[in-house]
Amino acid sequence: MKALKAKSDDTMAWGIALALLVAAVLLWAPEATGQELHLAAAEPDIPRSSPPLGRPPMVHDVSPVRHSITLSPAVVELRGKPGQSTSQLLNLHNDTPRELRFEMAARDVVVRDGKRVFVAAGETPRGIAATAVFSRKAVTVLPGETATVRVTLTVPPDSPVRAVVILFQSQSEFKEPGKVGLSASLGTLLTFTLSDQVRIEAAPIAVTPQSATANTGFSQRLTNAGAEPVSPQGVVAILSQSGQLVGKAAFRSHRLLPGQQLEFQAEYPAELKPGRYRAFASFQFEGQTITNVAEFTVR
Repeated sequence: MKALKAKSDDTMAWGIALALLVAAVLLWAPEATGQELHLAAAEPDIPRSSPPLGRPPMVHDVSPVRHSITLSPAVVELRGKPGQSTSQLLNLHNDTPRELRFEMAARDVVVRDGKRVFVAAGETPRGIAATAVFSRKAVTVLPGETATVRVTLTVPPDSPVRAVVILFQSQSEFKEPGKVGLSASLGTLLTFTLSDQVRIEAAPIAVTPQSATANTGFSQRLTNAGAEPVSPQGVVAILSQSGQLVGKAAFRSHRLLPGQQLEFQAEYPAELKPGRYRAFASFQFEGQTITNVAEFTVR
């Protein structure tokens, strides 16, 4: 069975570790560390909160005990053709004082009205999530231990789907006496590039003039008008009225699925002197470059 080639994310905060054995050995390069859920507690055995994904919660203890649940790596980028398969190893580490239980699930990630939506397996015609086969349907992870699950996915012919999220759905509840209990699920995003039909459309650059409380900001809405996922990398160069380079600022990076729209933003880190300027915003993706220009005045 032919397999999709992949580049995985082993440095960010969503994810799975990967492994794929095929007749011809493929090299899978890591890209992100994985998704991490932080828990904070005044005492080791009583979690104070179980927030959504992202930053640790704010606590007022002088020396709070922090725990985390980590799923790695975060994102796996796959390239291949319809009909090919991929097998991935998902590693979930429990760095909390509690035994945790999770059930496995796959969701197609589709774009509606320019935004991502998770769709249950089987609801999207020729979806990829419905092909998911797990080595275990549920896992129990003891404190300090790591659980590994293998998932295999196959891309159906003519599939319109280009992304799937593999979820560890929590069956455990974190609860502090007298407060509402919380649970958390973690997931990994897998994207699929199946052709060379890549295209991005860019709206005009919007400039937010600097003020007493903020630096000059730049934003540009990008739309993935192609058939494949893209991860544009952008920078804005600021030139004076005489054409001299004043400085540069990088746009925050995002991954765009087909049909998805996002506002890419950058902020110049220094104060600009009064005068007229020109901003050149340039984005690179899949060997292509798009550039837009805007003029603005600092008073």
